[in-house]
Amino acid sequence: MRSFSTISLLARAATAAVGVIAVSACADSATGLSGASVEASPSRDAVQFNKALATVAWNAVARDLTKKYPLAQQAGVRLFAYLSLAQYDAVIAAEDGKDHGEHPSPAAAVAGASAEVLAAQFPAEAAALNALVSAQASSPTWPGNAQKSFAGGEAIGRAIGQRILTSEASDGFTAAGGVPIPVCPGCWFSAAPPVFPRLAEMRPFFLTSASQFRPPPPPAFGSPAFLAALAEVRQIADTRTPEQDSIAKFWVAPGGYVVIHSYTNNVATDLITEFHLNERRAAHALALLNMAAMDAFIASHEAKYTYWLLRPSMADPGITLAIGLPNHPSYPSNHAAVTGVSMAVLGALFPSRADKLWGRAEQAGISRIYGGIHYRFDMDAGLTLARHVADWAIAHDVIGHEPFPIK
Repeated sequence: MRSFSTISLLARAATAAVGVIAVSACADSATGLSGASVEASPSRDAVQFNKALATVAWNAVARDLTKKYPLAQQAGVRLFAYLSLAQYDAVIAAEDGKDHGEHPSPAAAVAGASAEVLAAQFPAEAAALNALVSAQASSPTWPGNAQKSFAGGEAIGRAIGQRILTSEASDGFTAAGGVPIPVCPGCWFSAAPPVFPRLAEMRPFFLTSASQFRPPPPPAFGSPAFLAALAEVRQIADTRTPEQDSIAKFWVAPGGYVVIHSYTNNVATDLITEFHLNERRAAHALALLNMAAMDAFIASHEAKYTYWLLRPSMADPGITLAIGLPNHPSYPSNHAAVTGVSMAVLGALFPSRADKLWGRAEQAGISRIYGGIHYRFDMDAGLTLARHVADWAIAHDVIGHEPFPIK
């Protein structure tokens, strides 16, 4: 039996290849790759056109795998960051290359890069992933890939994927503990070791350091501002409405994804579909989004383990929780920071949807207050951090036809 429902995935890939319409690879009217809008008018045929994008198809494969193999949130965001980086750099390399007079296929480059990165994360699925590459190779030619070498593109993608994996291996990411836990009034406490206390040691993609945008300290424990925020959480917990409870629970596993960032990627690929981006611009949008999200996670954890603020239910055991309590300090909110930066980046790329996207970020942030696990100032600090990281990433985006550097 093939792994992770490969038969259905192969069928999906075949359907995508057969059902595409012949739209030019330059169908979108984006103005550049330096954080500028990539919007064009939504197309009636957007869904059909999207079936030609290997980047989107392989992003869906990754999302499916995070359902079968639930990862820690931090590991899930990191996976998408390196996958998208590999895909984008592979597309650039394929567009720049030649294979015995033929141009390598960018779609094949995406397939090769994706298979390498995903097989490293999910080794039990390596054969199934390679079967997907073979299915893509044997499908009818995708729009924009006529007269292009699949083998040449795949080889380029696999080489880029291996370079990415080498970089990933030395990025400092660790789930290890070994950090001193302070004991004080207002300090977080737990019988179990804290989760990812050293995430700030991971090498960021855009930021100069994990502390670059460290938020100011939270209200002092026992201060009027702290007590007011705590009272709000208690009041919500005591009078939680069905709508608040539903919002809290939705954002625990939005769209059925235990790895929340899989949902964010689904939002992104839906926009890519609607605005019919080409392969390069789709890969760029996902790379910018996912690398910025990882940087926000790094920055949020740096602040969490700087301030060590206790959770609301630790300060007031009478607070009932609607959702699980993550085993790390409260301030700032990871969910607000990571979902916030994702929606801010997407809003910059798709400005006509910016307000709606930021509304999702705000709902994700307040969902944690509804759930009883965060103070309002946690959410506010997380969303502010998100804006800072998004602005920085967009300002330091690649310009023109450039790959992202592999550090």
